[in-house]
Amino acid sequence: MQDNTKYYITTNPSHRRILVIRDVVDVDHTPDLSFEDFDAIFINVIDSVMDRNKLAIRLASPLHSEKCRFKPCFVTRRLTGWLGKFEVLIDGYASTPEDSSMSRTIEEIYGNFHRLNFLLGTEPVATHAEEVVRLCRYAISRGHYTFSSEPAQGLSQGYMSLYYHTLWLPGQQAIQSQEREYFHKQLLKLGYIRRTRFIERMHVCPSCNNTHLLFFESCPKCGSSDIHEEPVIHHFRCANVSPESTYEWDGELRCPKCKHMLRHIGVDYDKPSSIYTCKQCDNTFMYPDMRVLCTEEQHVWRPDQLRPVDVEEYEFTPEGIRAFANNDVTHTLSHVGFYGYSSMRDFMDYLRLHANPDPDSGYVLIVSRFYVFDPAIDYLTDSDALPPLVASMRRFLNYKQATWGNNYYFMRRVHEGEVAKAMGEMEYEIKAQLHDYNDVSPGFQHELIETYLYHPGDDVEQFIKRIEEERN
Repeated sequence: MQDNTKYYITTNPSHRRILVIRDVVDVDHTPDLSFEDFDAIFINVIDSVMDRNKLAIRLASPLHSEKCRFKPCFVTRRLTGWLGKFEVLIDGYASTPEDSSMSRTIEEIYGNFHRLNFLLGTEPVATHAEEVVRLCRYAISRGHYTFSSEPAQGLSQGYMSLYYHTLWLPGQQAIQSQEREYFHKQLLKLGYIRRTRFIERMHVCPSCNNTHLLFFESCPKCGSSDIHEEPVIHHFRCANVSPESTYEWDGELRCPKCKHMLRHIGVDYDKPSSIYTCKQCDNTFMYPDMRVLCTEEQHVWRPDQLRPVDVEEYEFTPEGIRAFANNDVTHTLSHVGFYGYSSMRDFMDYLRLHANPDPDSGYVLIVSRFYVFDPAIDYLTDSDALPPLVASMRRFLNYKQATWGNNYYFMRRVHEGEVAKAMGEMEYEIKAQLHDYNDVSPGFQHELIETYLYHPGDDVEQFIKRIEEERN
């Protein structure tokens, strides 16, 4: 047994090597640990701060850690009931790393790997597209072949439950929601998944896909929601129809037209409907208007303007299971609809995909072009290998990226009111990353050359033509 204050490796009765973690350990950045050193993980961390326990799980999870990827992962039984959604990252609870039920589950998982010819030794995840693929592979590795698109409590969009633990970046939830919708269309087209049942239809903001919507009844005349509803009384004797408040008289009901008291025995009236009165403009009306406020953008819509989204259940097909298990899916899936690094062709197709011809859509595409010169590229022997600069920056999931010769392009989609702020953030963040790379690559040069803005309603082909013509 290899011992350490924070972790050690032991062997269970089935001769599997178990990495036992006793404190928060960044497994991927621990030089003494390699992928081949252990077969499964047992996390025995108990801290009064629950976020610290969850951090320990995240840093050693089969989804997020490269050295732990897809390996069976268990947590001390003392955390049962405390992890919430983090339970998706573990395979179960155990009392000790030698627990018999834990040993059986480990063998079942490795047996499933064998039956599926599951490829464990894959490249590290670097783009959001690759991250979503890994999630699908993880689900298949555990024998979970169905998933749905039901909304999640606490998230501002409906989500695919399979994808809860992808990297959600501030301001990019709507983008990733669209990416997943595009991803499913690809999988359906390739025959990797099939629809199994319709669950329900929900409505989202047509601009940002947010489901955090507030509904208000309002006055058709002035738009105020300060309205009052009351019953309308129909007096049979004289056929008077008016609001109940007009009948109120000394604690009883008296017809304002014929002055007769309304009878409660042998009732001579009914309440056929209601009427609304606006307290701001005194307008009366039978049916109020409905307004819908998007809490993300503070934009008001009519209900008929909301975008319907079908919540469906999907199932991996045998072809899809094989493709994900063998990681062959990386050769068939396009990165067009995803943020992160891609080919220049996919970069341009992404522009076309998200360029909105509607001038009222409210979203602008920002494209920044940097000149880069990296002497390290001369040492590459594989023509398909990513340049070292790109490899170091591929984790920029909040930008679409591509290289074209000595041009490095970054794209971001933002609301019109945030363009100036977003441009400043892009320049600062990208320059900072390029500067950091300069420290490890002597002779590297970079310079911001141009920033292009695509506004809703612009001709996207002319926009692309300008980028192509100015690259030299």
